[in-house]
Amino acid sequence: MTNESYTEKQLFDMLISQSVYGVWIALGKMKNPVTDKTEVDLRSASLQIDMLEMINSRMEASLDKNEKEYIDKVLSELKMNFVEEEKKEEHSNDDTEDKK
Repeated sequence: MTNESYTEKQLFDMLISQSVYGVWIALGKMKNPVTDKTEVDLRSASLQIDMLEMINSRMEASLDKNEKEYIDKVLSELKMNFVEEEKKEEHSNDDTEDKK
């Protein structure tokens, strides 16, 4: 633990931001800072989205209106991008099958 103390709101915001960042990396929308590559990992993205949904549903009663709207908006954005990447992968797999 550091000498700095954070409010629960700040910790919540950091947790959500960190999770969202991980999803963007897994969706290939951002470069992975560890590998320095942009790669799509739909399984990881799906798991991280599911975890954010779980946090949202488990904490719903304690979230204020702005927090609830924020996490709902973020989840919606992430899900739309996930579906987009999933379709790209399916299309890519279809093209691979057609070439065989």
